[in-house]
Amino acid sequence: MQIITISRGSLDGAKRVSEHLAREIDVPIIKREDVFEEADKYSIIETGFCDISFIDRAPSVLERQYYRRKHYILSFQVALLDLAIQGSCIYEGHLGQYLLSGIPFVLRIRVIQPMEKRIANQMEKNKMNYEQALNYVKLVDERRRHWSEFLYGVNIEDPKFYDLVINLESMRVKTATNLVTTVLQQPEFNSTNESLNALKNLHLSAKVQLNLYLSPVTRGIEVDVEADARNRSVVIKGLSPIMDSDKYEIHVRNVLDKMPEVKTIAFNQ
Repeated sequence: MQIITISRGSLDGAKRVSEHLAREIDVPIIKREDVFEEADKYSIIETGFCDISFIDRAPSVLERQYYRRKHYILSFQVALLDLAIQGSCIYEGHLGQYLLSGIPFVLRIRVIQPMEKRIANQMEKNKMNYEQALNYVKLVDERRRHWSEFLYGVNIEDPKFYDLVINLESMRVKTATNLVTTVLQQPEFNSTNESLNALKNLHLSAKVQLNLYLSPVTRGIEVDVEADARNRSVVIKGLSPIMDSDKYEIHVRNVLDKMPEVKTIAFNQ
């Protein structure tokens, strides 16, 4: 099994690389819209973020509310994992590398282009003059940075978050695809039983966090979750700031007992 995340830093460049790579290795592409559709069952629409294109505007003061942000992140992460765990795939979009962090075989790619090439592409694609295209590209970059910092507190342009940064200044899309397929042949980017278990554990941990959030009784708690999907067990770590210890454990158990994926619950405060 292989999972590739491709982050856009070039407007349409990442899309072209994703599509060419998907044809080459015969895997599906998961896009933001697909994740939203999957996350509908987690009430992600209530966050108000689903109808927003993150390049259209920066987050507003209202959207900076902590619980709306947390609901969005948890719902999106669980939905992405719901899809990714089904088999090899490419996730084309922003921040997938953060939502799948800790999974060693995920290949994290960023596709970039020089500013002048991006401007030329926009002038041709959207019939803009040079100044209009320049302002548009700068605005897109600024808003992407704002959203990544707002949602995850990270700089999306920092290369340390990627295994491979592809510059399309001179490189053809076909060459970029050949480069990626060569990297994918390396053992570290192919799943093992151990790394698949890590993926399943992350999935279960995220689902537990989401279920605790969706319950009005446990929504305010801040805990870490250590999950063992194979044994259907979870360890809840941390203290609740909103209720005494006994009530806290009772409420958490009441929520998690409804999850068929969880059989054993332990607490480590």
